[in-house]
Amino acid sequence: MRRRKPRPVKGGFDPVGPFHPYLVYAAVLALDLIGVVLILAALLWIGDTAEDLFWPGGHEWVDF
Repeated sequence: MRRRKPRPVKGGFDPVGPFHPYLVYAAVLALDLIGVVLILAALLWIGDTAEDLFWPGGHEWVDF
């Protein structure tokens, strides 16, 4: 069976599977942003835990 060459999408990009390239780029960007948010939340949690070791009590700005 002969394989067909994929038709380029408007703008000259090749499709990524059945999806438009911009949709795939947006999904990758969303995953990257979720990863950055998770890393920042982990750093914030570690900082809050360390702060509680040195200065226990007081008003908590962030509740985990």
